[in-house]
Amino acid sequence: MSTAPPIEPAAPPANRGCWKAALLGCGGAAVLLVAALIGLGVYVQKKPTAVTDLLMERVRAGYASDVTDADKSQLDATYADFRRALEEKRIRKEDMENVRDAVKLGRVVGREEVHELTRAFRDAVRNAGGTRGSTPESTPPAAAPTPRP
Repeated sequence: MSTAPPIEPAAPPANRGCWKAALLGCGGAAVLLVAALIGLGVYVQKKPTAVTDLLMERVRAGYASDVTDADKSQLDATYADFRRALEEKRIRKEDMENVRDAVKLGRVVGREEVHELTRAFRDAVRNAGGTRGSTPESTPPAAAPTPRP
């Protein structure tokens, strides 16, 4: 009769510090990720038109067949006014949210959605005080000079 050799406990792994190294590596990656997100936030605050330009490129790439050239040119014209007001930091936060809600990405952009986006841009510009060179509706007319005797 043969006897089985005794079972010996397994030797502990030689690399016990791998979790510590992984946590340090992940911690470094997390710090870099946070720094990148902060940098992106600062960039968007300084150049908000970069985001809206990207959104408009996506909208232009997804026009449906029912969107006419007149609809496209009207959207482009109102977006140009909106972009100018955005660069001048005259667009209100509520109007930016309305524009964001009007933009529907990831699918074909139909005629009604183009009209909705055009209205959102137009309303935002109107609330910002009109287009460049025009006088806002809330500005009183200039007073006539008083005649001297």
